[in-house]
Amino acid sequence: MTELAAIAEGRLCQGERRRACQAANGSFAIWACRECREYVQAESISPWTWHLLFLHRLQQAGYPFRANDLSLETWLLLGTVREVLNRYGKRPLATAGRTHTRAA
Repeated sequence: MTELAAIAEGRLCQGERRRACQAANGSFAIWACRECREYVQAESISPWTWHLLFLHRLQQAGYPFRANDLSLETWLLLGTVREVLNRYGKRPLATAGRTHTRAA
């Protein structure tokens, strides 16, 4: 849930934000990124979270999931994703170039 909250709150470190931080921290940029508590690096978000966000986007776009298309666990987690995103805001979710396939 921490990962989802950070994404929903817009605290995903990427693009211009990352470049500005790296410029400000100079030779300490790698350390500063690793120790940062304000933003979450896209690389640290679990593949499962990216997959759930992908499924959530499909669902929001009207993809016709049927009851048995997903496991019960996945349906429950999608409900959690919806709750967290509603609680923390509905900012556009960046995908950071992730592929949205679940490893078998």
